[in-house]
Amino acid sequence: MKARGFTLIEMLVASLIIMLGVTGYVSLQNLYIKKDSQTNLRAIAVKAAQEKLEDLRSFTSLNDDPNAFDYGDIGDNSGGDLAAGDIAIELTDEQGNSYTFNRTWTVTDQYFVDTDGDDQDDTWLDAGDPDLPQNLPSWPTQKMVTVTIGWKDNQGESHSLSLEGTVAPVLQSDSRQAMNESANAKKSPEVEYVPGQAPDVISYDLGNNEKVETSKPVPDVKKQGDNIEVQFETIKYIEQDEVSKLEQEDFLTVNCRCQLAGTAEGMTPYRTVLEDDELQVEPGQTVSKMTGKPADSQQPALCDACCQDHHDTVTMISEGNYYRAEDGGPHKHYNYSGGSYSLASSVGDTYVEACRFKRVDGLFKLYPDWRLVDIVAFDDTYLFSDANLNAYKSFTESAVKNSIKGLTSPAKPSGRDIVVPPGGYQIIARGIYVDRMTNSHQQAVINKINAGDETWKAITPFYDINLTLLANWSTGDPSVASITQEAVSTIVDPENDFYGTYSRGRLEALTDGSTNISVTSYPYNAGITATTPVSPDENDNTRTDDSMQVEVDGQATSEKFFGLIGDIKCTAMVTKNNTTVEETCETNNTQKASYVDLSSMSIVADPNNFKCSVSVPKGNSTPFYSCDKVSENWNGSITFNFSSAKYTVTMKLEYPDGSIVESDTLTFIEPLNATSNREYNLILKLE
Repeated sequence: MKARGFTLIEMLVASLIIMLGVTGYVSLQNLYIKKDSQTNLRAIAVKAAQEKLEDLRSFTSLNDDPNAFDYGDIGDNSGGDLAAGDIAIELTDEQGNSYTFNRTWTVTDQYFVDTDGDDQDDTWLDAGDPDLPQNLPSWPTQKMVTVTIGWKDNQGESHSLSLEGTVAPVLQSDSRQAMNESANAKKSPEVEYVPGQAPDVISYDLGNNEKVETSKPVPDVKKQGDNIEVQFETIKYIEQDEVSKLEQEDFLTVNCRCQLAGTAEGMTPYRTVLEDDELQVEPGQTVSKMTGKPADSQQPALCDACCQDHHDTVTMISEGNYYRAEDGGPHKHYNYSGGSYSLASSVGDTYVEACRFKRVDGLFKLYPDWRLVDIVAFDDTYLFSDANLNAYKSFTESAVKNSIKGLTSPAKPSGRDIVVPPGGYQIIARGIYVDRMTNSHQQAVINKINAGDETWKAITPFYDINLTLLANWSTGDPSVASITQEAVSTIVDPENDFYGTYSRGRLEALTDGSTNISVTSYPYNAGITATTPVSPDENDNTRTDDSMQVEVDGQATSEKFFGLIGDIKCTAMVTKNNTTVEETCETNNTQKASYVDLSSMSIVADPNNFKCSVSVPKGNSTPFYSCDKVSENWNGSITFNFSSAKYTVTMKLEYPDGSIVESDTLTFIEPLNATSNREYNLILKLE
């Protein structure tokens, strides 16, 4: 008969197993508690920052009033009822730990002023900026506020977050009255607007007497360490007796380096929806999902929201309100290193990210990813022709329609091929983007398209963006013609050859022959930030235009002719807030103190057997000079003539051996035996 019960050894083994299980459970539970605690602390910090922003908006007078909280009282750590310093409330957890938060804020007065001399306000400038006009309004157009909350967790580790917002000179009582008006009364005030001109700015007729365009020729690009912020606006306006601005959309896209932080509360995206046959912004909602945090503290403030909220769930996908889907499901996150991707799947794993924001009620809110439909390249004179401009806009509208209806993109516009002598030529790339829409919204657009109703464009969120400085460039045969593809750079450091500009899309025709130009962009947010794709899916689904052909014709007979192409690197000494700093020369905006009219430069060859020209691309693109039809038998010098009424100009010339000589004349000891590409560069310093 077998004995029943347990032996001593069996009981000891069972006890050991239970003990190990309990220990593991306790360790895991402690990990969850720690992560929940960190998430709760962060949520409290965000709320504390939001409370201060609302507190600053509670002023009761615009004019100086010693007996009231007025608009002028809002300053660094001043204004409102909530004082700077340690916050009065404390949070105590179950372990008896006490957490105290510290709140501070900075304020920058900003003015919306005219900077291009057309009597129309167009640019935000900070107080003290030398480009501000002498006569300013009684109070700033807005105050940019950055609230910073600091705290320590139960491990003694310091944390902080910053929240940005604007305070406009509008009393809350006036704001509430506006919100309570009827829908018919809530029409935006008419503001005069001066439309841009092709080829820099492309406007589209929306079919309802309104037009839309990007407000600047190229997006603003700012690099901070490894992070790149790209910002631009679109303007909707009407043309009647005068041009009136109806709506402005302000977008900012940034890349970040993040770290998975575990499941917590996060936001679904704000998005554009169709309500009462008009485009409206629908706020995001709080849901439980995976979240992230910046991998380090040396990143732009918007990386906090980017890392935390740019995550999708199965429910978000099924409801159609998500950031980006991959293979029909929530997008994954990856680290990129050594040319390959590794999946980030565990708390603490780092990953690369890129996010799109739209300004809503003065604050940047996370939006669904950009969706690039198509991209097209042409030279910088192509759109000067009305026929070409109309063909391009027809192509864009067809590309948008086909995307909405699930059809392939139409053929690229014709007439973009060029025949050029050796020399330098700027090529432009433009991308067509269409936002994802709800099923009912998309069907409403399709119904209008099928009915021949041109107002389909008025209810479609589409964008035409200049990608010249953001896309990737190459040529089929670099020996015939190469094209610039420099890294994004906005740093000013002449000692190390950084002048705050970089070049992309500059065709450098070298020798007789034919080749094609290829321009490529990533389909989502990384295509706007000009950074590494955030996933294999984004990397594998690029949009490309390689249809533009180039023929280089040096008109060779018994005598060969070449081109001479050189960069123009320019800095100016500008005084700001009683401090003199060296800045990149402004070559487009005539109202800025550092503006330089490079078009007034003349370049004279001796012997004078050929012509040279100066090209000034838009944005942060590097200016350059180009001489064509330089004979192989020519031997002489080239003199640069340039002066400025505001500055003393010092010219330096950079030679192929790297030497730099202070002079205005390039001297050639030997004739050219091939097209010279960025071997002889001009350096300008304005003091």
